[in-house]
Amino acid sequence: MSRLIFLFCFLSVSVSGEMVKIPEGKWRPFLKESESKLGVTIPVKSFYLDEYPVTNKEYSEFIKTNPQWKKGKVSSLFADGGYLGDWKGKTYEENQTDSPVTYVSWFTANAYCQWKGKRLPKESEWEYVASIPPASKNKKAVETVILNWYGEVRPEFLPNVGKYKNAFGVYDQHGMIWEWVFDFNNTSVTGDSRQDTDIESSLFCGGGSLKANDFSNYASYMRYGYRAGLKGWYTAKYLGFRCAKD
Repeated sequence: MSRLIFLFCFLSVSVSGEMVKIPEGKWRPFLKESESKLGVTIPVKSFYLDEYPVTNKEYSEFIKTNPQWKKGKVSSLFADGGYLGDWKGKTYEENQTDSPVTYVSWFTANAYCQWKGKRLPKESEWEYVASIPPASKNKKAVETVILNWYGEVRPEFLPNVGKYKNAFGVYDQHGMIWEWVFDFNNTSVTGDSRQDTDIESSLFCGGGSLKANDFSNYASYMRYGYRAGLKGWYTAKYLGFRCAKD
């Protein structure tokens, strides 16, 4: 995995507005369905990804223009009762303007991205970019920063975006929040119930390490396990998103 990660550190990156142009590359999925797929990589085409997670301020602008997505207005088909649960009344806390918006469902996140003329990133795109470390830090230091987040007590209020920047110029994929991807249930939904059972068993009860492409990539294991438990209408305190564009 380390070879794959550092292969792309030197690629040039250009920024367009609030989006970063991501160069094409390859991504190696954390889980493999069989021994024959060990080490298989997936090509990822060049695309644009939001520099930061979507903030409370940005999401507030969305619901002002699209009142059907206001807190208390959204059908339970599209968001559970926790939707925008950390907003005070119908707006966010004063000190949370530039913090990531959370308590959003897949449906509400997708609606926001469409409103912006964008889309949610695919799992392969999100994970590919997440595999790129900061250019100025060594691998061990980066892994420590990433892994510490999974063991820390979460803060009541999230910090402003812009804390962790990788070599592509994308911020806060680690150490801030979980993020929705377009195909969030891709790992556990294959269209074949036998395969579904096989792959899902890799995510729970300690089975994941037996079919992992990288035994040391605990952070990827956590993300896969988290996504596997999601439904499109779920919201959570530390679950947000960012958008992508072709």
